[in-house]
Amino acid sequence: MQLIGNKRVLLFILYLATAFISHHTIYAKSVPSSVLDTLYHTIDIDPWINNKGFGSTANFDDSGTYFDGNLDTSGLLIKYNTNHGTQKYDNIKSNGQMVPLKNSPLGAIYMLVSASHGPMTTSVNITYTDGSQDATVLSIPDWQDKFVNQMDRYQVLTYPTNIEGRQASIFSAPIFVNPFKIPAYLILPLASKEYKTMHVFAVTAYDSSNAITASVESTDEWINETDQVILIKIHNTSPFWIKDVTVKISSPDNVKTVKEGSLEAIAPGHVQMAQVIVRKTQRTQANVTVTLMYIEGGITTTKKTVALLALESTSGAYTPTTRSVQKHRPPTWLKQAKFGIFIHWGLFSVPSWAPVGKAYAEWYWWRMNHKDDAAFAYHRQTYGESFEYDNFLSEWQPTLFDPHAWLDLIDKSGAKYYVFTTKHHDGIALFDTNVTDRSTSHLLKPGRDFVQELLSVSEIAYPHLKRGLYFSLPEWYHPKYKDESLGWQGPPVNPYTGENVPYTGSKPIESFVNELQVPQFQELANTYSPDILWCDIGGIHNSTVWQSDYFNNALKKGKQVTVNDRCGSDSASDFTTVEYKAVTDTPSRFWEATRGIDPYSFGYNRETKPEDYTSTLELVRDLVDAVSRGGNFLLNIGPEASGFIPSTMSTPLLEIGQWLKLVHASIFDSVPYWITSNQGDLRFTANKNGKSIYIFSFTQTQEDILVTTPIPIQKGSHVLLMNDPKSKVYWKHDIKQGGIVLKLDWKAYNTSLIPVFEISMP
Repeated sequence: MQLIGNKRVLLFILYLATAFISHHTIYAKSVPSSVLDTLYHTIDIDPWINNKGFGSTANFDDSGTYFDGNLDTSGLLIKYNTNHGTQKYDNIKSNGQMVPLKNSPLGAIYMLVSASHGPMTTSVNITYTDGSQDATVLSIPDWQDKFVNQMDRYQVLTYPTNIEGRQASIFSAPIFVNPFKIPAYLILPLASKEYKTMHVFAVTAYDSSNAITASVESTDEWINETDQVILIKIHNTSPFWIKDVTVKISSPDNVKTVKEGSLEAIAPGHVQMAQVIVRKTQRTQANVTVTLMYIEGGITTTKKTVALLALESTSGAYTPTTRSVQKHRPPTWLKQAKFGIFIHWGLFSVPSWAPVGKAYAEWYWWRMNHKDDAAFAYHRQTYGESFEYDNFLSEWQPTLFDPHAWLDLIDKSGAKYYVFTTKHHDGIALFDTNVTDRSTSHLLKPGRDFVQELLSVSEIAYPHLKRGLYFSLPEWYHPKYKDESLGWQGPPVNPYTGENVPYTGSKPIESFVNELQVPQFQELANTYSPDILWCDIGGIHNSTVWQSDYFNNALKKGKQVTVNDRCGSDSASDFTTVEYKAVTDTPSRFWEATRGIDPYSFGYNRETKPEDYTSTLELVRDLVDAVSRGGNFLLNIGPEASGFIPSTMSTPLLEIGQWLKLVHASIFDSVPYWITSNQGDLRFTANKNGKSIYIFSFTQTQEDILVTTPIPIQKGSHVLLMNDPKSKVYWKHDIKQGGIVLKLDWKAYNTSLIPVFEISMP
């Protein structure tokens, strides 16, 4: 239903008087149903539908795979019309279609989309009647991505496919539309030159009116044994800022809010997420009332929305099964930590050799065992054919290992957590373990428990740093290790003679997994109480056993812990790890980028020259890239065998720390900017409480900065250069260039690292 002219003006006045929100909302005052119907509109896409995704006659991905069953969106608060008047097709394969929009101001557009042969990152454009455009970048997972149930950025609907055991998803995604303008067309992206395709099942538009509750979703994040995290998205469709936003959830008999969600502000046309903590009884589903309060134009508005909320039927207790432990989710503190330090140190730090930029130095033992690897010849020439890897134990003199110095450097870097290698693939544990004598507590003279030494200082002197422990599931050459999927097995042999050699300190066992791997995980979890257990490689395992204990013990203490995605298939996997690799398509769930300051090694490499180490500027760019895409950045240092951290690693960390002091909020108080993470050499984040947008400039030229990405800037907005708050930043709308121009007196700006601009609400 469309209303134009005087009638729409009268209805808008009625809106201001009665403070209604959307059609699915409880109203404080009575509003005629004819008025309510104007608030959302189905955008007609029927002329362009050309693909069928649901049902036995479908062929969604052009390879015979499809969604099995019927498309049902009744569980969403955003209402979609998926009835296109034909049984032949149900979606558009996007290829530049121009879809007309209603000829009046809109405050929000939502699209029901999916991606075959994804993931894919693409732009959806809104063209206005004045000829201007706004683009929203969608980063859509592949329709069969297995981690979409952990996604925060879009609401997910999951269905079975015609392939047994496989599921696939579609996503409800918001599109920015400027509530001050009249939109003319929605322009879908052109088809990809690859097979990647965006599919559009429905489009819904909301009038420029007020704030709506766009989604209410439970999570499997538990604060303790009784309290659960709920995520609520609020979309401000109004042309005005709303401020002092609070939201809570209630139900007559089974759900109550323990901690309200709060936001400082939401800009016109923008989406913001609030976190609410609830306590509930044993029911798995409940009709809850979401109470949203905010101030607009000095007037307090209260709006209530009824939503069906799915909740866990039991408290956050875990059993040693795949189904149970895979419900675990990364804690909020990890998502807010943003920056961590990885420490690779062990026996491999003694030889510390690899071809620069081509191989990991910590893989020295593995590489020296392969004749086609440069380490094979290097070891023979440097140490001789009879010198075994374990002989390096007698040469390891960790005289400069100083936990205070290490932790002080980490603290000054601005990092919020660290991860320390407790055992790498060579099987030598850096902690006191009872299940083997292959550890520094037994093999070094005197014995050392480096994990205990580091974490005890950390707990007392640096309690604000979260503590993580790395652990390699495989051991390359353990006599009882055999993993056909990896091609790794023991016992170790001399690569030059082919003769078996001792695996120093190893005790006789029958089951590597159950007598060594799992017990060592349990020792780490129970003895050292880490916040993170950072697994590596995977392979053969029985990880659900130690994971369920780890999670349950943490819940009893009211502590939030986490594991990564390398603990083995069918085990808990809280977040995705990306190693020494650029990210173009944002991962579907929370993720962590990791790399070393060395160009290509985690362990210390004696061959790397000072000029070959990564510059501080490049490392800061990597940090910003990760954070702007919703991930963390885990930056590795590799101390020398002595324990000394060379200046090639310590200096960049100190420089990063100085930069972070100046721009702290843009990283640590931020969430991804929902419209896009980047524009050319610019990166964006948004304040988690809604009050600001942050713009990072990667450009090295001292020129004006053109921002064509939609940002909430208007008369009265505050623009600040965070690196140098005293610098004056001027801005103006540039209609010809189609964006905002930021002007700065670069001569007065004194830092070589990335400038960050904060744009705050008026």
